[in-house]
Amino acid sequence: MFDLIILTDPRFQGGTTASVMTDLAAFSAAGLSVGVYLVRSQGFFRPEDRPHPGLEQIADLEGVTLCQDGSELAAAVALFHHPMIFHHPVLNPAPVRAERSFIVTHAPLFDGHGAMSFDPFRVASHLRTQFGVRPVWAPISGLCRTQYRSLAPFLPLSAENWPNSFDIRDWRPSRPKMSGPVLTIGRHSRPHAEKWPDHGPDISASLPSSDTVRVRVMGADRPHLRERGVDTGGWDIVPFGGETPVAFLDSLDVFSYFHSASYVEAYGRTVAEAMLMTCRCLLPESLRPTFGPHALYGRPADVPAMLDHIRTHKEAHQAASARARAHIEAEVSTQTIIARFQRLRQADPTLTRRGGVAVAPLTALRKLIGVRRRSHRRRAETP
Repeated sequence: MFDLIILTDPRFQGGTTASVMTDLAAFSAAGLSVGVYLVRSQGFFRPEDRPHPGLEQIADLEGVTLCQDGSELAAAVALFHHPMIFHHPVLNPAPVRAERSFIVTHAPLFDGHGAMSFDPFRVASHLRTQFGVRPVWAPISGLCRTQYRSLAPFLPLSAENWPNSFDIRDWRPSRPKMSGPVLTIGRHSRPHAEKWPDHGPDISASLPSSDTVRVRVMGADRPHLRERGVDTGGWDIVPFGGETPVAFLDSLDVFSYFHSASYVEAYGRTVAEAMLMTCRCLLPESLRPTFGPHALYGRPADVPAMLDHIRTHKEAHQAASARARAHIEAEVSTQTIIARFQRLRQADPTLTRRGGVAVAPLTALRKLIGVRRRSHRRRAETP
């Protein structure tokens, strides 16, 4: 009987695995017993995708047990990480007995064009038939809560979010930001097209190199940028993983992150990292439900004016960045995770739409019908 069971696919390379590993370290340090069950999902990863190398470290954590395929799993709480890996039946189901079960929503329910990304009721059905649980949905951000709440009261949500966690001892800026005559603006992400604006002029506007603005980027696909007519001649481009995120973000004053119109950030871990390093963050409006008053919001074309404002009001923006760090620290620090875990296991789920929804209930129903029609059509076309 564990205090907690975590179920995830080991092939996630980004924020999902990073948050799982940080959670595990915090649970271990607190003396909790944790079982980890690595599921083998279908239809989500590519055949060449491999397990995240960092997961090899979990066996060294005190109180953490890697459970074998088919084990009978019993715990006070079960956390199923990322709904998309349960959209199809997994290859290694296991019976789970838990007082409370949650599916942590590392994926948005709607994409940037408003279409429903997957059928959450199909996910819940697979968890019920393959694992024997009826999960509550635990949003990882304000954006996710607003989206998933669109299906209330049919989709029970946890009383509070389960955001990505950070050991903030690792995230300490070594220098004051926005203090010199030249601002360093930049971003880091996987070099995938969806992580960048769709059009070259928007990419250029979001990272405007000049005599007073230096551009540093980690994780950029140069051919992709060239195809869109982006002049990167004045940019300092670091390969993805070429520096630690802490060192890279510590070199920036301003973090400018805009992405494809078709993409939705379920949380925005890189943004939280930048805030912890006291970078002033420039973001699209879609991320306001997650980061609230702790960033500047607009379009890529607004970035030059934002930089001018930062340059002429440095002290105000330095103070805002300090408040942003304090907010992220209070929300996601591993020092708060045990209290949050106890509240998660004790609080009743919520079924209300109070607080706002991404789309009206009838619209959500039409989108659900649409995703089911697309799924049926794909199955009919599969040989």
